[in-house]
Amino acid sequence: MNLNENQRTAVHWDDGPLLVLAGPGSGKTMVLTRRVARLIEADERASVLALTFTNRAAAEMRERVDMLLGRRADRARLCTIHAFAADLLRQHGSHLGLRPDFSLLVQDEDRIAVLEEAISQLPDGTDLPPADRKNLLHFVDRLFAESYGGERQVPSLPNTPAWIPLLYRGYCKSLLAANRVDFGSLLHFARRLLAERPGVARVLRLGWSHVCVDEFQDTNTAQYELLSLIAPAPQANLFVVADDDQTIYQWNGASPERLHRLRHEYEPKIVQLPECYRCPPCIVNLANRLIVHSADRAFDKEPISAQSAGTPQSDVVRCQVLESPKEETAFVAQDMKNRRLPAAECVVLGRTVRLIERAAAALRNAGYDVHLPQKTGEFESPAVGTMLYALRLANARHDRTILRRLCLAWEALSGTTLEPEGVAAAAALVGGDFLRSWADAAAAAVADDRQAADALHMIRSDLVDSLAFPAVVEAFLDRKWKEWCSDGDTAVTEDEVTTWRTLHDEIMHEHGSSITLHVYLLQLDLASKEPQPGKDAVRCMTVHRARGLEFKHVYLIGLAQEVLPSFQALCQGPLSKAVEEERRNCFVAVTRASETLMLTRSRQYYGYPKEPSQFLFEMGLDGGTN
Repeated sequence: MNLNENQRTAVHWDDGPLLVLAGPGSGKTMVLTRRVARLIEADERASVLALTFTNRAAAEMRERVDMLLGRRADRARLCTIHAFAADLLRQHGSHLGLRPDFSLLVQDEDRIAVLEEAISQLPDGTDLPPADRKNLLHFVDRLFAESYGGERQVPSLPNTPAWIPLLYRGYCKSLLAANRVDFGSLLHFARRLLAERPGVARVLRLGWSHVCVDEFQDTNTAQYELLSLIAPAPQANLFVVADDDQTIYQWNGASPERLHRLRHEYEPKIVQLPECYRCPPCIVNLANRLIVHSADRAFDKEPISAQSAGTPQSDVVRCQVLESPKEETAFVAQDMKNRRLPAAECVVLGRTVRLIERAAAALRNAGYDVHLPQKTGEFESPAVGTMLYALRLANARHDRTILRRLCLAWEALSGTTLEPEGVAAAAALVGGDFLRSWADAAAAAVADDRQAADALHMIRSDLVDSLAFPAVVEAFLDRKWKEWCSDGDTAVTEDEVTTWRTLHDEIMHEHGSSITLHVYLLQLDLASKEPQPGKDAVRCMTVHRARGLEFKHVYLIGLAQEVLPSFQALCQGPLSKAVEEERRNCFVAVTRASETLMLTRSRQYYGYPKEPSQFLFEMGLDGGTN
């Protein structure tokens, strides 16, 4: 693809801060990766750190840069900001008391155990925190996102109870004592490290001559402050790609204010990419009419300009009103059939999970295969769980939590119960090695079960007696998993194996065959275990999950007041920041479509009549009646 003038300016930018305002479908990933490749080719001393927010985006960038260079880009590190923080702490975390073999907590159960430890250490007489531990975890995550440091007052709270700073500091202290981190504390400890150890920060900056950030509008305060320590204002070679019109993660700390702060502190040159190569002109016109109503746009930008001729159909954009949500979702399924659309080219988008689940059920009833994304931090099938927990125990041979989970996975796989306490006690006879003790106990228990014995043999020979990594993972993913699971578990296990294979290939491509087991497991923990959609599946997802994706045919459902925009947003006022974000949600949704867009609403939701969404009128439509 040839570069237009604005894209060429961005790609050939050399030194100093630059902000690229990239609208939907403007080729921002191409621009960023071409710039990385150009810097590497043009200067043998150049080294580029490129940060993004999803593993999918990072893998796509690595693939594109390698393709452009015709070789692996060894002087470019393209990863998520959490993966970068993990690498930083692995190399230098000892300054904070964190050993290089720290583990990442991905399950709430493990985090709650750390939280309970911190609560137990609160001084006598201190008011206790709320009893709902999951909500308390969410609050701690919010404090991490706000870059809170444990001071007496939390800036975002009008009044700070005395237990908050004590619990927060205790939680961080308990993590360090256990040599563990979670996603929020990864950034917290990385920021602390660079702020408290200027020598480490100086070495880091010498290692990267240029820093790039994709989807900058998603940054929360903690991420911004970590970035400012990696590439200090105002003269850093910082290349930022963002679109304030797609800031839809305010619940996670993102805010248009972050772009104002960037502009004030770095004073970057600005290049706009208003050209949209994805959407047909009529959809671009809808998007422009909608987003101009936003009062909190960070920049006075040119309207998006359609560079795609679009389809010759006269019905590129259609609206439909139904009497009930049931009729609405049934209409979507029937409309796909009537138009004979390939399922894999379609997506159903909605504001809430409840709406999407209803649409998925209607599509399944109509005979469609449906992919409903579900974020998960861990695999669940017994075969995959057994293999993964065996790997974890091979890496941390004295970890009782991992031992307990391995025993549970093995019981689900083989039907054989092993008591973790007994295995741990027997480990004293084999040098304290929990994995060796577990393998001995499991072998004795399944001596007459050939399938279970075969599964165990690979663990015993490749992880206990030797550490044949990553060959043991390759063998499991290629063939062994089929020998490990019963017929009833095959479909679930196959989905998880496929997901693990994709992640495995990405990790091995990035780190090479010399990767250690600890780093491998850390990278695996940082990745979502969400299964990939089937080749003939209709995808149903919330608007938040769809950002960054595109589809030929988009069905946006639930375009009613108190649905999109949501009831909670409207309660804050028609001009509130919450309503502004809801408008950006709608903007993101309509600009996912590369061929056709169907907008639907029901006259009632949840038993109450609903008016047409104000966004229909803002787009120049008449409430969805035509």
